[in-house]
Amino acid sequence: MSAERTDSGHIGRRVLLNTGALAGSRLWRILISFGLQLLIANRLGAAGLGQYNTVLAYLNVCQVLSELGLPQLLARDLSQRPQDRLSSFYAALLLQGGAAFLVWGGLSLLTFILPLGDTNRLALIVVGATLPFFAVTSVCEMLFQAGERMQLVMGVEAPINTLIVVLSGIVLWSGGNVVSLAAVLVLIQAISGMLCLFLLRRSGLLLGATPAHKPDALWAQMSLLVRRARPFYTLALSNVLLQRLDILLVSALAGEVITGIYSAAYLIVRMLLTLIQTYWQALYPTLSRLRKQSARQYTSLARVALRFGLLALLPVAALSSVIAGVAGALVQLIFRGDDYLLSARILPVLIWAAPFYLIALFCVNILLVEGKPRQSLLVPGAHIAVVLILLPSLTVAVGVDGFAPAVIVAVFTSALYGLLLLRRLEIPLGLPRQTGRLLGVTGLAALTAYLAQRGLDGSYAWLGALLAGGATYIAGVYAAGLVTIADFQRIWKVFT
Repeated sequence: MSAERTDSGHIGRRVLLNTGALAGSRLWRILISFGLQLLIANRLGAAGLGQYNTVLAYLNVCQVLSELGLPQLLARDLSQRPQDRLSSFYAALLLQGGAAFLVWGGLSLLTFILPLGDTNRLALIVVGATLPFFAVTSVCEMLFQAGERMQLVMGVEAPINTLIVVLSGIVLWSGGNVVSLAAVLVLIQAISGMLCLFLLRRSGLLLGATPAHKPDALWAQMSLLVRRARPFYTLALSNVLLQRLDILLVSALAGEVITGIYSAAYLIVRMLLTLIQTYWQALYPTLSRLRKQSARQYTSLARVALRFGLLALLPVAALSSVIAGVAGALVQLIFRGDDYLLSARILPVLIWAAPFYLIALFCVNILLVEGKPRQSLLVPGAHIAVVLILLPSLTVAVGVDGFAPAVIVAVFTSALYGLLLLRRLEIPLGLPRQTGRLLGVTGLAALTAYLAQRGLDGSYAWLGALLAGGATYIAGVYAAGLVTIADFQRIWKVFT
């Protein structure tokens, strides 16, 4: 019994270490990326911000294209068969490296077909040079993940992301443009690849692994990996399009300046979306483990996690929408210049993407944990389909004001469809049973804030309304029993 308790404690500590390392790495990357984009927005203006975000959107899609779905497949397989790490390392490196050069070539050709400006065209060709170096980083980080050494991932990403901001800042203050920033990404990605190889060698993860196959056997292994990775490849592509498709479409339909204005509003929302993604990604291994070990703890943790997420996000969306001036004050605080005033009109609508995205991603993760990978693809698929139909249509009809509603309808559709899938598959998870009370408390807080602002005068009336709405929400959550000591006890029991 004592040995079992020791093993359980060791596993809990390991889960906490990996979860903490992943969450810390992602949080640092969010903050660093946010700071860099603010610097770009205030140095290069809306057009420069639009150019940079367009380049990043294409780069993110190309990175996923070049990975072939292998990291997701091999991280799972090699955690169960560590003796295959060496042969899989070589096979993945050859496959992803070859795909990186092909995708780079395809991206370069695509720049002459798409309606891009000269600066964006050159920046995309330059930034494509990061892909071969990214292949090295991706394969190494896959081995770190499979070996449950997420602290090594943090050891790479934290200094590398910091270095990107430092060098980019120097380039911007020296008068550089988006092409110069793309060149910085190439240099930093090369450094990242070398650092990953160094840490992989020092980690000992390849010690004791079966030696690499001979060329003919290696080729057979590569062919098998490509076939087996197809479902993971499709899911990874769906996820990246879920986050980047709107930027790609806006850049093609509306040009660099409007893309920059939209990006300014989206930058604030994307911080929330990235935190949501990190939240579920950190919980996914624990939910997967509990699904096999304790169904009761699994459902309890899933329900509490969704409820806590909604508790945090619903008041942010509701109060930002009803209080006039919050969005404008936030945009003016972060961005300088009249170019971004239109962003304050987009933000109060776009902010609603956060709670719906939380629900949609909850459904995706639950379907994956339940062994339904094909059905999980339908959730982001619904989002992508609606964006492809609505965003161009609303852009033609009402211009820039159509961007945010199109995205919100798409995220809402994917969340609703995900919940319907869970119900149809008879998975006993969905919206928390306290959802009615939560919506009631959120509505009361929004009404209080609205009435408070109408009764206040001055340029800071929005701040008084925000405080009134926030106080009402906190009191309502306590009175309705939406958070209890038992909730925290359940979470503590899972991780200890």
